[in-house]
Amino acid sequence: MKVYDPDQPIIYTHIPKCAGTSVVQLLRQWFGPSYHKLNQDETKDILLPKVLAQDENGNWLPHVKCIHGHFNHGRGYGLPYYYPEITQYFTILRDPFDLVTSMYFFAKGRSARGEFWHRGERVDFSKLFPTVGDYLRSYPYWLFHHLPQDVTLDNYREKLSQRFVLIGIFEDMPNTLANLAAALGKPYTPLPQLNVSEYNEPVPFQLRERFYRDFPLLKLIYDFALEQHHR
Repeated sequence: MKVYDPDQPIIYTHIPKCAGTSVVQLLRQWFGPSYHKLNQDETKDILLPKVLAQDENGNWLPHVKCIHGHFNHGRGYGLPYYYPEITQYFTILRDPFDLVTSMYFFAKGRSARGEFWHRGERVDFSKLFPTVGDYLRSYPYWLFHHLPQDVTLDNYREKLSQRFVLIGIFEDMPNTLANLAAALGKPYTPLPQLNVSEYNEPVPFQLRERFYRDFPLLKLIYDFALEQHHR
């Protein structure tokens, strides 16, 4: 994996339902005012805000050390093109089947409270996907949209190793955060897991293998992250 250069900014490409709410606490402690979280207003169909990382001469700005966002190719602000000048990233992944399942229940819960928006419109998620099985079978390819868009079945190991300082594993957050702290040269502080989805219907786990067959790149990337994590 890439060796972290503290003289350059690093991007935290935050994949939904992968402990981002918990990680924010650490990033604020580690980077202070040089940490920048980019938030899109989901009630409006707008681009992700952008903080400049360089001055007009191409010098890195000292007050921008970590940029955090839901970088999303499907919405027109994916990596690497949204920040082509920044070449070091980190992220956290989880088993893609479990991740997509968790997103279903998260979106279902928000929709029941009238809080689920898509491109400026409130959406009744349960009408689109009556069950978690419906969602898994007709899964929109949103997860891949959060990954660099030049990653393919043929080059994913090379491309990920060139850019990522660390790809953490959601299922082992204590060691993931300890490894991230070590990679960035920061102190490690254990944190609780926040923003957990409530599962209120049975999950058809028999769809797991079909999901892996339908979306092989997602499984390969996760397996690569596991391999690096266990090293």
